Amino acid sequence: MTLEIKERLDIGKISDLRAKVKDFLLSNEIDDETAGDVELVVSEILTNIYKHSYKGNDGDVVIRVWVNDEKIEISIRDFGEKFAPEKVKEPDPEVLADHGYGLYIASQIMDKIEYILSHESGMEVILTKYLKKNG
Repeated sequence: MTLEIKERLDIGKISDLRAKVKDFLLSNEIDDETAGDVELVVSEILTNIYKHSYKGNDGDVVIRVWVNDEKIEISIRDFGEKFAPEKVKEPDPEVLADHGYGLYIASQIMDKIEYILSHESGMEVILTKYLKKNG
């Protein structure tokens, strides 16, 4: 099953977009805990796009979600300023900061994160979560 969302991103739409992703996952028999974890990651990535790629301005995003028996795969594409993910450092556990945990949270929840920087503008983040087999 596939979901595709093309939307103008503003800070007020992040909660609606992440809820659409979670609802899609739940409708495809993904358990509530996994769907909630993935929803959190989508929220963090969209917030980073809004703050860093679009510098706090509105901008277009395309979200695609694929679900099968083995995995959840999500592509989030923006068209803003490029970003260098290798320059992001893990947060220091000794310092309690009010930001800077988004990519760290994503890396702890998702099994695989790919950054595609070859687009003319912006970038694409591909998030993969493998599903546990019952039995």
